[in-house]
Amino acid sequence: MKINVVKNESKELIIEFDDGDLTLPEFLAGELSKEDDVAFAGVDRQHLGTSKPKLVVRTEKKKAIDMLDKALDAMDEEFSDLKSQLSKKK
Repeated sequence: MKINVVKNESKELIIEFDDGDLTLPEFLAGELSKEDDVAFAGVDRQHLGTSKPKLVVRTEKKKAIDMLDKALDAMDEEFSDLKSQLSKKK
């Protein structure tokens, strides 16, 4: 998966995803929304089928890119826990 960083400012981050799938951007937005310092996290998609989804993150005090990094770490932990639980079921 390829991404394009459209905007990377201290309090605002916009990342465009090359594939048209909304799953990862939506999942990231949900994870980011759990953080108190995140003022807004959502996915912008101008037109289905022709535009690429963009993850938009706006923060209050902390750097937006740091909040995204924190969300990715949290997702990694969630997936590791899920994988561990599934391994026990084998």
